[in-house]
Amino acid sequence: MFEVNQYAFPNWRMNEFDRASNYVAMAEGYKIGAIRLLDSLLDDNIGHDADAVIFPILFNAHQSLELYLKAAKVAVGEAKGLNPWLVDIRRSHNLLELIDSLNSSIPSSESRIVSQKETKPLFDLIDLLKSVGDNGKGDYYFDFARYPEKQPGKPYVFVKDDSLVFNLDEVKCVVADGCDFLDGYCAMWLDRVDSVREMRAEV
Repeated sequence: MFEVNQYAFPNWRMNEFDRASNYVAMAEGYKIGAIRLLDSLLDDNIGHDADAVIFPILFNAHQSLELYLKAAKVAVGEAKGLNPWLVDIRRSHNLLELIDSLNSSIPSSESRIVSQKETKPLFDLIDLLKSVGDNGKGDYYFDFARYPEKQPGKPYVFVKDDSLVFNLDEVKCVVADGCDFLDGYCAMWLDRVDSVREMRAEV
């Protein structure tokens, strides 16, 4: 008997005609992956798997934010009347650079993403990620969750310093809130894209 819940269908959430929503679909996947890993550790961390699994958790959180920011850049462009397939997405993994790139595309009449009360969940998550991959210059190395060193002989802080400790409950809240903020932000722009499409369809 075919049990649909025993299978994954990558195409089900994709749309070959909607560039931004495809980025959002993948961003949601990384967000859910991080939360599910955290839930599994909060349920059972007897063998202290968290010491190793924290890395894919942080990677997933970072990748989720990256994809949401790139989705928003495409959606902003399409909402402005541009061809979404021609919107230039910055080839960077650095979240702060991606925020700057997104802000530069937002119309002057709209609010930009800057550190303030409303955007605190996003910047709290970025600060969490920076605490692991800090480069000592107010920025961070985005490969911190993939490799133990920046380059040969230059390990990340968690290799040489045992003071870095994470409370899993707190990490879950920060990851969920940060990703949810950008999810909502993207949804706002996707709604505007839908309005633009509807107006074009009526012409």
